[in-house]
Amino acid sequence: MRWALLALAVVAICAQNARGQTPGEDDAALRRMHDAFVEAFIDSQGFGKRRVTPMMARMRHYQFEGVGEKGRCVFDVELVGVARHDPPVVHRAGFMGFQHRDDDAAMPALPTSTRTLQAWEREALARLIGGTDIVVQAGPGGERAMGPIRARPDCLACHRNHREGDVLGALSYGLGRITLAPDATDRRDCRPQGINAASARPSY
Repeated sequence: MRWALLALAVVAICAQNARGQTPGEDDAALRRMHDAFVEAFIDSQGFGKRRVTPMMARMRHYQFEGVGEKGRCVFDVELVGVARHDPPVVHRAGFMGFQHRDDDAAMPALPTSTRTLQAWEREALARLIGGTDIVVQAGPGGERAMGPIRARPDCLACHRNHREGDVLGALSYGLGRITLAPDATDRRDCRPQGINAASARPSY
């Protein structure tokens, strides 16, 4: 009987790890990082090849300065489109980063390179819609985290069919570890950490 209970406990723990877990208080830095990216996304209006958007500035900061005290860094960011997409899709971004399009037909559309959500992304999104702040998933390519973009009062002018607090989208982050170049200790890089990390190529 004890062995059966132990086996059930192990299965439950493994299932929780496979689904991804909400970080504890020691990962509050991830939530602060996500909040900074959301602010940058909302402020990144307009397009232009020479314009350094707030999203790009955040990306550079968290790529080379890291997140919190665990040595984590961000090597890519993907936008999960929810409000304008049924079913939701993932937008891939180049180095220019995501600009936030207001309801202006004269502005170019968001990046057109999209894909469907993976199983863990669908489950993470469901948890975010249910009220979770951020979800972290460990996989063969390393860690990924996803946090929501929730509707604010000023968002409702464009997203009229939503209410304050609704999840309009999400940001998904590739989390790596900061490494130092052996021949130049002042040169920092952000690399994925995982079984297949060598094949995980940053999109920035």
